[in-house]
Amino acid sequence: MKKIIYVLLISFTFYSTAAAQLSSSIKGTITDTDGERLENITIFLKEDNKYFARTDHKGEYHIISPSGQYTLIVKAMGYKQKQYAITLESNEIKTLNIKLEQENTDLDEVVIAGKSALQEVNESAFNVVAVDAKALHNTTLDLSQALDRVSGIRIRQNGGVGSGTNLSLNGFGGRHVKFFIDGVPMEGFGSAFQINNIPINMAERIEVYKGVVPINFGSDALGGAVNIVTNQRSNSFLDASYSYGSFNTHKSYVNAGYTSNSGITFNINAFQNYSDNDYWVNAQILDLDKNLFLAERQRVRRFHDQYHNETVIAKVGVINKSYADRLLLGFTWGNEYAQIQHPADMSFVYGKRFRESKTLMPSLSYLKKDLFAENLDVSLNANYNFGNANNIDTARRRYNWLGEYKEKLPNASPGELSYSLYEFKDRNGAVNVNATYRLAEKHAFTINNVFTSFSRIGNDYAEPKPGDAFPRESMKNVLGAGYKFNYSEQWNTSLFLKQYSNKVNAYADPAGGSNYEHFSATTNNTGYGIASTYFITPELQLKGSYEKTYRLPTGGELFGSGDGIEVGNIGLKPENSDNFNAGINYSFLVDQQHAFSVDGNFIYRNIKDFIRRSISQSRGTAQSINEGLVRNMGMDAEVRYSYGDYFTVGVNATYQNIRNKLMYKNNSTVVSTVYNDRVPNQPYIYGNGDFTFFFKDALKKGNTFSLSYNLLYVHEFYYDWPSYGGITIPSQFSHDLFGTYSMKEGRYNISMECRNIFNADLFDNYSLQKPGRNFSVKFRYFISK
Repeated sequence: MKKIIYVLLISFTFYSTAAAQLSSSIKGTITDTDGERLENITIFLKEDNKYFARTDHKGEYHIISPSGQYTLIVKAMGYKQKQYAITLESNEIKTLNIKLEQENTDLDEVVIAGKSALQEVNESAFNVVAVDAKALHNTTLDLSQALDRVSGIRIRQNGGVGSGTNLSLNGFGGRHVKFFIDGVPMEGFGSAFQINNIPINMAERIEVYKGVVPINFGSDALGGAVNIVTNQRSNSFLDASYSYGSFNTHKSYVNAGYTSNSGITFNINAFQNYSDNDYWVNAQILDLDKNLFLAERQRVRRFHDQYHNETVIAKVGVINKSYADRLLLGFTWGNEYAQIQHPADMSFVYGKRFRESKTLMPSLSYLKKDLFAENLDVSLNANYNFGNANNIDTARRRYNWLGEYKEKLPNASPGELSYSLYEFKDRNGAVNVNATYRLAEKHAFTINNVFTSFSRIGNDYAEPKPGDAFPRESMKNVLGAGYKFNYSEQWNTSLFLKQYSNKVNAYADPAGGSNYEHFSATTNNTGYGIASTYFITPELQLKGSYEKTYRLPTGGELFGSGDGIEVGNIGLKPENSDNFNAGINYSFLVDQQHAFSVDGNFIYRNIKDFIRRSISQSRGTAQSINEGLVRNMGMDAEVRYSYGDYFTVGVNATYQNIRNKLMYKNNSTVVSTVYNDRVPNQPYIYGNGDFTFFFKDALKKGNTFSLSYNLLYVHEFYYDWPSYGGITIPSQFSHDLFGTYSMKEGRYNISMECRNIFNADLFDNYSLQKPGRNFSVKFRYFISK
């Protein structure tokens, strides 16, 4: 400890002495064209790039340097780069206020924050990638499909539009990765409002945290987090679109906002998705008379997979007031209808099962910088979902993939999976309170608390269950305290401590049987972590982080999905992990036209009581179970090149080695058969490649045509434990092509897309085939004042 203090004292002395030798400085504010002050903007002196700064939360910057002649460079994501020739005299303090203009981002490219020399160098010490969603607003992608292009991420779907979606991030999937909208947990939003049915136009950017998550999210994430940042414009605008595609797929979206001069603001988002999902699949055909599967698979159409959802989000409030920078009251209404073609295994097929759900969710959002005292920033986000759902399974039939069916015997129980007229109400609440105080520009202290609750009560009118009359409840609280030390523009470090609490109440059988009893369990755990970054130059960044973290089981894992497909397990224990992350990013300009970005990350995870989704081969249902001990070592990398505004190309790859490290099971003295096996149903090698050509002033001045290509590769992986001779999901290639024509500086837009060009058979989970070749066209109108 004495050595560490000694080194720090020397470092502070050296830094102070070096600063005293600098005789001149330049300072000012950076704003956008609306006068909004911009935070975290990089500004540096080109001739000696060790002199640089980033704007603070007030949009202010200050560079201290020797006197001389310089070229001042300003770079920021989504804004045009600016440069100024300046001369600093000895002991001069120059003031330069800068106004940045937004770039035209209505193009079919994925822009990665901190991954291009044309964009802001990311100050965060956390391993984070931010997707500029505005660049994808002309496509028909939903949020999950946009995320599928990010290094380290695989989006795994059970089928077409509206199907179950699982995000895998550096080997962690399902609930290991937490989702947020503007910092609010999405855990309780309901199935009508999930990343696979939210249009990309709703997001301004998508932040992906790989591993350690900043304390302001208050997350109990084990593998990382995704934060969807929605439109925060303070002007008036209209964004409307409609698309039509294969399999009778219709998608429409309207986003409109108005802000008065007095600060009253109103915003409405409305979107809908509809699809028959009647794409072709290769399936085993059941001979209903012989009750045997035919030897040869046949190519058949899905016939009972219609899906539609409708959602409206309205917010009203005030901005830029003395008592609030932003105060919004909101309400979300959502409706969903989904026919169920099969469970978690396509060996089973249904012809009548379906589910319905509704979302009714009021919300509150409050933000105030300099509340009560200068440099004290406070935010509060809260919502409560009065949701309800129905699961209907009453048919006395057994279907095969040809759409043929056979009536059950009169004395047989109704239902294709299990007789059900289950109506249940899920009540989900979330409150996130965050307070940050900045002291002397170098120190920041943060307190955060996130409380989430889940309660389900329901009645199965077909076959009442003993536990129906009793609520099933889960209450989670994560309290965190953090400290950030900004030693200099080159180096900053964050430390944090978290307290995790969870209480579960239910009337059920902890063993999963029919011996119902009142069950209650409480857990308390403490986690901690550190994240640090060092900028060797403004273009070259090193970062590292460690976290001891816990992940508390969700209501869905504990109590099931309610539709019989996902079976609950109230005996689940919290999982915990030691997470290590190390990364490097180098973004540089060869000249004003050629820009390169290279990014690499290494991860290490040691997880105890790992929660894994297990499939029942006899029924096709799924259940979450504690696995014991799992270890993962992996890496991901991305390289990107841009030639001015004419061309961009990039490639990324991910490798992860997820192994079962539980040598002895259930106190046995015999080494487990699956010890050191790869954890099944987890891709371990995958990657993306993409390029985009831009043709400006195409056919007419002010119009732009862009042509994009995207390649997805997934290496073969095991569906079951390799030592059991598990089934292999084969290697897969998917090719997509996009074309967009934007007119009048992006006001009118038309896009055409072809996905899975070569009609490959694609699977994310064994036997659950995804759509083949499909086409779509999208029309979009956008205006902003």
